[in-house]
Amino acid sequence: MDSNAVFAVVLLIVGLSILIAEIFIPSGGLLGLITFLTLLVSIIFAYRAWGRSNPDLFAAFCLMLLLLVPTAIGTGFYMLPRTPFGKKVLLEAPESEEVTPYLEETRRLEKMVGRFGVALTNLRPGGLVEVDGIRLHAVSDGLMVESGESVEVIRIRESQMVVRPGKAPQSITDKNVRSTENSAGLDFEYPSG
Repeated sequence: MDSNAVFAVVLLIVGLSILIAEIFIPSGGLLGLITFLTLLVSIIFAYRAWGRSNPDLFAAFCLMLLLLVPTAIGTGFYMLPRTPFGKKVLLEAPESEEVTPYLEETRRLEKMVGRFGVALTNLRPGGLVEVDGIRLHAVSDGLMVESGESVEVIRIRESQMVVRPGKAPQSITDKNVRSTENSAGLDFEYPSG
């Protein structure tokens, strides 16, 4: 076997090894430059070995080089998080709950969907409403709502309550009135006598 062919293959293997090492060892690009020069010299030796005598083998070597470089980079990045060094260097991705803004507020508001309340201010489109005795900011669903009008919570959009004009069914209103009377102490029985 020709010494140029041996050098071409050895330099290819060394260059790919240095390329993988570049992923694990922060060198500011120095190892990347060494990899580039090593692979360039490898191509030169491959040309000397096969360029004129066997151009198909030289083309196969160049094609193999073009396929092995991205494969080596991918392999390095695949192995990095699985090594002790990679586990120390790389941070774990946060959970979606950790990066979602106002998650608790959105969950609290979602429990109010389908409930009825009263507009405390004119909603054009935003304003204050009272639902279950809680004053909240809300936006109307495209219609202007006058102050004092009954509203229904229809959805939560980006931690914002969306309401539309609507009256509570009579059975719900009666239950709310009775529970308000009971809680206020207005509903009591007289002793029979």
